[in-house]
Amino acid sequence: MSGSQSLGAAAVWAAAGAWALLGMHASVTDLRRRVISRRACWTAAITITLLLVTAALAYGSPGQLLRLAIGVVPVLVAGEALYRVRPAAIGYGDIRLINASSILVAWWGLQWPWWALLGGTALAVPQAIAARTRHGTTATIAWAPALAAGTTLVVITRLVTHGTTP
Repeated sequence: MSGSQSLGAAAVWAAAGAWALLGMHASVTDLRRRVISRRACWTAAITITLLLVTAALAYGSPGQLLRLAIGVVPVLVAGEALYRVRPAAIGYGDIRLINASSILVAWWGLQWPWWALLGGTALAVPQAIAARTRHGTTATIAWAPALAAGTTLVVITRLVTHGTTP
């Protein structure tokens, strides 16, 4: 592995680490206070983006940045639309967490942000059904742990099967 490829791999691993810290922080704060820090989400998202820009340049694949944007933008638009149409359905902190997660997993392809979101949603459904059964239509759940778990599954799967290369 050349020096630039080592730098690229290190940058992707660092981005995954930054996201892992965000996922843990968001999960704990969402469970405790039902709030996800705006500052934590934006800091992690910017850090992940800068690290992936570094990785793309180190791998000699600047076109990867365009593919990354194409993978992230639809998820951002869909999340924003969902929040605007049904703000009671999902908190804006969850939307920011989804955005940061999408930036990371889009590194491996356009479909992975959707798979991470689908995985997180599938993991949250039993909790949502139980909460709604117990508390009625006004029930709320902490989405962050499930969203973080869905993204974690995708990140681990991609790192094991595909590695850090775009």
